[in-house]
Amino acid sequence: MCLGLGLASASTAADDPEDTKRKVDQQITSTQADLDHTSAQLRKAYDALEVTRTKLPAARAKAEQAAAAEIAAQSRYDDAAAALRVAEADEAKARKDIATTTARIAQAREHVAGFAGEVYQQQGLGDLAVALGAESPAEVVDRMVMADTVGGVQASSLNTLNTSRADLVTQQDRLEALRDKTRAARDEASARLGEAQTAKAGADRAQADLEGLESSQARQAQTLQQERTKERRRLEDLQGESVRLGRVLEERARKARIKAAQIKAAREAQERRIREARARASRSSSTTKDPNPAPPRSQGVLAAPVNAPVTSEFGLRFHPILHYWRLHAGRDYGGACGAPVYAAADGQIISAGTAGGYGLQVAIDHGVKRGVLLSTTYNHLQSFARTGGSVSRGQVIGYVGTTGTSTGCHLHFETYENGTAVDPRGWL
Repeated sequence: MCLGLGLASASTAADDPEDTKRKVDQQITSTQADLDHTSAQLRKAYDALEVTRTKLPAARAKAEQAAAAEIAAQSRYDDAAAALRVAEADEAKARKDIATTTARIAQAREHVAGFAGEVYQQQGLGDLAVALGAESPAEVVDRMVMADTVGGVQASSLNTLNTSRADLVTQQDRLEALRDKTRAARDEASARLGEAQTAKAGADRAQADLEGLESSQARQAQTLQQERTKERRRLEDLQGESVRLGRVLEERARKARIKAAQIKAAREAQERRIREARARASRSSSTTKDPNPAPPRSQGVLAAPVNAPVTSEFGLRFHPILHYWRLHAGRDYGGACGAPVYAAADGQIISAGTAGGYGLQVAIDHGVKRGVLLSTTYNHLQSFARTGGSVSRGQVIGYVGTTGTSTGCHLHFETYENGTAVDPRGWL
């Protein structure tokens, strides 16, 4: 019977179940090796993923610390920059105040110089002029005191402005020093900020790299898990198919044992009938009785295997070569050598080769028909058209010949029920 597999890798229906099971078992071994390899890869992937995940908390904590350090460094830099701006503004104000005071000193000096010149030009005449211009002695005294007072005030103002200018210069020096110190503090804060930003960028990259690695390793592990699942299912399917094929082979072996026993029984019965025929022939050498029984009614399960007349039916006959009575276990068709021989029904070729006195022989298993295992043989062939696989009713399987124990071109056609030769007329 034809056997097929449901797996994509299974053999065709024409393959023998034993060969198919051997192939399936080889696939089981290969798939098991693939599954073991995938499982090992999956374990390594999970181990690598676990290592990566253990590193992530520290990387994230480092990134958070770097971010906090960057914020603190930014705050210190902002404070230093603000202090520098204040120092620069104070310095600018001091410079402006010094310029203003310097201008006032220059103006005061011009006034003092003018007053001194006037006094110098009027030296010796100044007091007299004051006195001559007065209307009374008291006014003379008042004018002279006023002149002295004005000169003293001008001198005092000049001294005050010089003192203020000296104070402003001192303050400017202090402010310049403060500006330089503040600028250095700002530059230091800027450097620390750059370092903090670099550290944060590095920590962020490290965290991102680990998170990317974790994602990649997780995807790889998922892919390996899916592949392992597929391989496990395939292995289960192959194992199930192997079990099924094992049962098919067990059943075939059981049927083969039954068939072998039936063939043995048929041969023993045939030998018994031959012995009985010889005994009858020895008792009556002039026997004219037709040994062939009337053919049973045909049911048409089998078609004629060749387009030729029947030359000898199934039954006891005197063998033309061996020259003794024996069972003629089939039906002879007197076809010409080279005439095509057809399969009598659909079936599976179970053998094709030389079969002793049968010459070149093709045997076909037609499966269960009418509750029995039906098979046919085609004997004394000249050559083969088919030597294996499935055949259809009416398909050419060989050509008429005279190989083996034969007296001329003809086809010897046999039918077997459960391994026992029977009259083909009951099936034709």
